[in-house]
Amino acid sequence: MSKYYIGIMCGTSLDSIDISIAHITGKRISVKFFDEYKLDLVLKDMINDVKKNSHSSNNLKKVDSSVTLLMIKLINQSILKHKLNYKDINAIGFAGITLNHRPDLKTSTFLGDPILLSKKLKIAVISDFRQTDIDAGGQGAPLAGLFHNYLNKIIKKNISYLNLGGFANITVTHQDRTISYDTGPANYLIDLWCDKYFDMEYDIDGRLASMGNINVDLLKSMLKEKYFKKKYPKSTGFELFNESWVCEHLKKVPKINDLDVLATLTYLTVISVSNELKKFKHNKCKLFIYGGGSFNKILTNGILDLSGIKQTQDLNNIVNEKNLEATAFAWLAYMRQQEIEVTNMNSAKSKKSYLLGNIY
Repeated sequence: MSKYYIGIMCGTSLDSIDISIAHITGKRISVKFFDEYKLDLVLKDMINDVKKNSHSSNNLKKVDSSVTLLMIKLINQSILKHKLNYKDINAIGFAGITLNHRPDLKTSTFLGDPILLSKKLKIAVISDFRQTDIDAGGQGAPLAGLFHNYLNKIIKKNISYLNLGGFANITVTHQDRTISYDTGPANYLIDLWCDKYFDMEYDIDGRLASMGNINVDLLKSMLKEKYFKKKYPKSTGFELFNESWVCEHLKKVPKINDLDVLATLTYLTVISVSNELKKFKHNKCKLFIYGGGSFNKILTNGILDLSGIKQTQDLNNIVNEKNLEATAFAWLAYMRQQEIEVTNMNSAKSKKSYLLGNIY
């Protein structure tokens, strides 16, 4: 019997490609190895370019091929680095790099070819997680809530979860039901502003934002966005929250400096996440924070202070802030290969169980 499942994750911030290699059973999970590979800036720019509607089909094919070949290279690198036999890998959970996520249009597409991955690596690749969730009546994101539910059963505790990736999402238990949804932007807008105006990929520990002042008029304008008032289940992405969105709100306020815009974007995440968490405050569950934004103390301290929720590190003997999301896709690969159905927690209508993902 093969030993391991591999999970691959590259979020909307495109800061790195994360590879988690885990041993998984129904009642136990152990992350054996985790590798974080910095994404080349040239490829990062190419990916961001094809995310725009103006890209050509030839350019899209070129970028898709580049992403696939890179994934193959990095998976090979991790397997060899840790001296594993390819036969030791049961399957690979591959989410791809999101290209266009539109649950309102019943579609979610990504960069990376799971067929070629499987062919070149000679390992089963499981993909199309978001699309199969949408087809079952869900939002296609966030999917980690299923994994959070599994983790809570393992540790026999009721923990809430906050992912501060390119976009923020929470998982909470409410009336004996697990609820998981996107609260709005997190690192995506912050990183975008840092890159454009400060020539930095991201705001290290929120230092730049701490030098600016929150512009109340800009904040109020952004918080009027309809998405923040929309009831869950819901998911969002760069299709809505992007540079054009920020610029539209900047037109409504007197000119402000770039540091103040960054501080305001940071606080937008703090207040939009906190507003959602406070809706479930009566649960009195501690919060596990993960993703790139978990290392930004301006974000995390602000959210904890404003929401009144206490943080926990109870999961660090199983997963940590960096490897949780990639490990979630390793677990989803395990679930699909074992033909274990999941229940759609993000559907307002369907409670039907289904198989998540397709096997290549």
